[in-house]
Amino acid sequence: MELPLVPPLGTSVPSLGELLPVYARSPEEKARELQRVQRLKAALAAYELELVAAFAADRPASADRQPGEPGAATSPDDRAAPDGVSEFFPDELALTLNCARASATTLTEHALTLTRSLTATHTELTQGRLDWPRARTISEELGWKVRGTDPAVIAAVEAAVLPAAASLPVRRLKARLRAELAARDAAASGPPPEQGAPGGQRHAPPGRGRGQ
Repeated sequence: MELPLVPPLGTSVPSLGELLPVYARSPEEKARELQRVQRLKAALAAYELELVAAFAADRPASADRQPGEPGAATSPDDRAAPDGVSEFFPDELALTLNCARASATTLTEHALTLTRSLTATHTELTQGRLDWPRARTISEELGWKVRGTDPAVIAAVEAAVLPAAASLPVRRLKARLRAELAARDAAASGPPPEQGAPGGQRHAPPGRGRGQ
């Protein structure tokens, strides 16, 4: 029989502080335990993302009413769910997690981004080498808001920034991601056409014609 996740009202279970007595630890042991808690929190966040991504896969957009059918979204812009996910999934997830629909939508976006395209970042999170605030920052900067960017550019930015991400403050991490993305995106697009020359064609210098 499956046990309830939350004990019934009126019952009491030992707390973690009772099972793992804090008072009995030395200052050094407390510091190590705090570090262990941070790694566990990261691994738990990664597990939650995997659960949300798998749950979203159970609710594909293909199961929704299609454009033109009664009750369907009038346009893709009217859909609040990420691409490929049922427009009703954020409501179901919000009910499951007892949170706002906007929060559920954002969590879904992070889950799909980190389990599909930013898998190296997700791996660092699963191993506790990267915390959730930094993994979330990488997902925000390289995820849905830049989804029109070449995937190769996104992968290059992730590879360039990830090794030092755990040691950077979140603000500096965000700035580094934006700088790398801007530089690599510009390089991938190639040099802009020369001004004054339609289509980027170069004009011959004055007084120099063909064959001269």
